[in-house]
Amino acid sequence: MMKLLRWSYLFLWIFLWGCAPTSGNETDLLYQEIMDAHDEVMPKMGKIRNLEKQFRSAALTSNNATELIRQADVLARANEAMMNWMRNFNSDFQGLDEEKKEYLLGQKKQVYQVKELMNSSILQSGELMGSAID
Repeated sequence: MMKLLRWSYLFLWIFLWGCAPTSGNETDLLYQEIMDAHDEVMPKMGKIRNLEKQFRSAALTSNNATELIRQADVLARANEAMMNWMRNFNSDFQGLDEEKKEYLLGQKKQVYQVKELMNSSILQSGELMGSAID
């Protein structure tokens, strides 16, 4: 009988432990997703600045100056979006687990928007560079 009672306690403990909230792990995973997205596009900032300079320089002598300046502005906005996100991101956000999760979900959405903006501006630049720069 004692053995059955011990096994019952063990299974109860395992069950309760398995059902415990995992918000700490959830927020850690969200934070890691955010950092992964950041780390993926952060190195592209130099490329974006170089492309912007190339477009502004090419616009000085091109018949497509307006289009080149417009693309340089798109690149500048992508770069500035990443700078703003990095300045405003609070990696030490303090709050209840639910507040942290909500904050990190918002930040994840923002960093993915920045990532998309940066990648699309580079892609558009490559397409335009082949056709518009004399």
